[in-house]
Amino acid sequence: MRISSSLLAKNGLETMLAQQKKLSDIQLKVSTGNRILAPSDDPYGSARSLDLQETIRANEQYTKNSSQLENRLSLEEGTLIGVGNSLQRVRELMISANNDSQTIETRRLIRSEVEQLLQQVISLSNTADSNGEYIFSGYQGKTKPFDTDGVGNFNYYGDDGQRFLKVGPSTTLAMGDSGETAFLAIKNGNGKFQAVDNPNNTGGGIIDPGTTFGSYVADNYAVKFIPPSTGSTFDPVEYYVLDGANNIIVPAAQAGITEAAFTGGGFAGVAYEDGAVLQGLDALGVKTSISGTPAAGDEYTISPSNNQSMFASIQNFIDTLGMAQQGTADLTEFHNAMNRNIIDMDQSIGSILDVRASIGARLNTVDKQIEVNESFTLQLKTTLSEIQDLDYSEAVTRLNMQLVGLQAAQNAYTKIQGLSLFNYL
Repeated sequence: MRISSSLLAKNGLETMLAQQKKLSDIQLKVSTGNRILAPSDDPYGSARSLDLQETIRANEQYTKNSSQLENRLSLEEGTLIGVGNSLQRVRELMISANNDSQTIETRRLIRSEVEQLLQQVISLSNTADSNGEYIFSGYQGKTKPFDTDGVGNFNYYGDDGQRFLKVGPSTTLAMGDSGETAFLAIKNGNGKFQAVDNPNNTGGGIIDPGTTFGSYVADNYAVKFIPPSTGSTFDPVEYYVLDGANNIIVPAAQAGITEAAFTGGGFAGVAYEDGAVLQGLDALGVKTSISGTPAAGDEYTISPSNNQSMFASIQNFIDTLGMAQQGTADLTEFHNAMNRNIIDMDQSIGSILDVRASIGARLNTVDKQIEVNESFTLQLKTTLSEIQDLDYSEAVTRLNMQLVGLQAAQNAYTKIQGLSLFNYL
């Protein structure tokens, strides 16, 4: 086969260009530190690298979410600590105001401080984050959640929604609590029932807030006092207990008959004992007592607890401090109201502690998830490095070999170009 000079030149040029391309590729890998510059370099490694990079980006987003969640929960916890401190001060003032050594004037001074504390709690409940979003508005972040009409009524303009953030592949946490949960959905009384005196009572009987035990049967119970069946004014008054259908519970001998049948039949009630547990209710899971000197005609109700806002509990205390305090009946009504205020405040403080406990649990979960995410990210980056990163010792050796190969191709091309029969004529 005839080999022309042009063919030799073409082959030599193609060889040099091929060597230059290989040299350029290895130089680019050395300069970038990456073993894979194109999918063709390693199809499997390239695909694996893309998967790892996507997982790393997702994990880094989880870390950002965790930081945002941690900041938001820390703000909420700090706010609730402030609310809790205010409530504790209110409770201290309740204990002080309930003491008979206080006068109307000193209770008026206490009332002024409680009014300031109420405004402080309302202000804290309207706390906003750095983005201007109210933390207790639920989904209505731009809406101020609470205000008052100035006459003891409180309005909530948020909702009971909770926003969630994903902080891990399988971990999603609430980034806050609604005002409904933190400030409004609080059971009054002891959390199960509320014991209330009739405002028309004339005696000096004070009912204990009571407790539940065993199997509590929720109903609207009534305790009513009647004159002693003996007819002697020296004997203690008597009482009977009704259920929500106005049927007799106590005395046990007449249990099940209607109130009308009981009062019309001239039956005797249970003789009152100062501070003794009310009979019959213990079988229904209710334990309470009345102390002092109730009068015939006095009534007390024991009803299931209802939701009562934290603000209403403080306002009730303010209103109680303004009650009439002259004579036995007034003071008895005052102390009954104060007992309810104290137990309601205990419920509000307990609610704040419950929410804070929930926040603490979420913060602990976030801390642990951050550690997991950081460890996982490090592992992913290590694996990605093993796939992508260049082995410099091997690459430099290849670079030197490519340089030698290119130089050899160049020298060969120069010599071949010098070949000519005219040089030998």
